[in-house]
Amino acid sequence: MITTPETKICSSMANPVSPLGCLMYNSAFEHLKLNYVYFAFAVTDLEKAIKGMRALNFRGTTISMPYKIEVMKYLDKLDETAKSIGAVNVVVNDNGILTGYNSDWIGAMTALKEVTKIKDKRILVLGAGGAARAIVYGLAKEGAKIKILNRTVSRAEELAKTFNAEFGGLNEIKDISKYDIIMNATSVGHKDTRESLIDKNLLGSKQIVFDTVISSLESRLIKDAKGVGCKVVPGWKMLLYQAVWNFEKFTGMKAPVDIMEKALKGWMSK
Repeated sequence: MITTPETKICSSMANPVSPLGCLMYNSAFEHLKLNYVYFAFAVTDLEKAIKGMRALNFRGTTISMPYKIEVMKYLDKLDETAKSIGAVNVVVNDNGILTGYNSDWIGAMTALKEVTKIKDKRILVLGAGGAARAIVYGLAKEGAKIKILNRTVSRAEELAKTFNAEFGGLNEIKDISKYDIIMNATSVGHKDTRESLIDKNLLGSKQIVFDTVISSLESRLIKDAKGVGCKVVPGWKMLLYQAVWNFEKFTGMKAPVDIMEKALKGWMSK
């Protein structure tokens, strides 16, 4: 990949860092012959990283764990949706003005709608961090009946109050049979793909299981759910669809979804 002084730079800022964004975005840039490039940065000081983005005039950056909430205080503007969610996963630089957006909820809802309607569904969300906030926002917008479980119950309560949902602790996982859809937005399974919060014997074949884990094409939870006959939504689908939105925001052009999906799945299936 040859860059020029006119090349527009995009990036990811995360810790730990993943190669998946580089694969998707650079494949799409190359396919459309755009003078853009995307780099992944393992960030240890987010404030300085955002200052660097300004100084080097990056076109945009995606934000991943653990910075989706912290990044908000370093930006010039927040999109109304990002304000409502309370988390940012993409920053766009328009002539020196850095605006934070949230496309996680778009990725999650697009992926979920491929397998089910959402309105009036009873949905259990595990977790209360940045990804969970985006998911709950989307579910509330679509008219779902939501309950949030989190290890720290006070965080679940705070999120539930924001979106008029129910809440509880992770000890309630054993009582999941009454939910139509179960969505894991915790960190469990991201580092160790053998881990799952849910015993497969608790799952029913009529349920839908959604996992945000992107460490592999199929997390332990997704494999277990498929094994008992559940419909599943793996984390890579959410990642793909939010990246499609980000790409179009960065470039103003329609994303080549098939190219991005091929690059993503090709790496993850290794």
